[in-house]
Amino acid sequence: MTSPQSLDALFCVISETLRIPRDKIAPEIAIHQIDTWNSLTHIELVVTIEERFKIQLSEDEIVDMTSVGEIQRILTEHGVLASQ
Repeated sequence: MTSPQSLDALFCVISETLRIPRDKIAPEIAIHQIDTWNSLTHIELVVTIEERFKIQLSEDEIVDMTSVGEIQRILTEHGVLASQ
């Protein structure tokens, strides 16, 4: 198993996938606050996270991913993101 990655690794994935500046990403940012975060880019984000962090997300986890903080929590629970 690889060692957990930094929060910055997650923020980079979100920035690339949602096409928003890295400095606009924070744990409190929710799906409704980012214009480019829609149903299509949500699936793209899920696939990118699964590939980049080598995990399989459950349907419940995918549905729960409504904020950057929730994504952070889920990845920390999977052990692929270092605890902050």
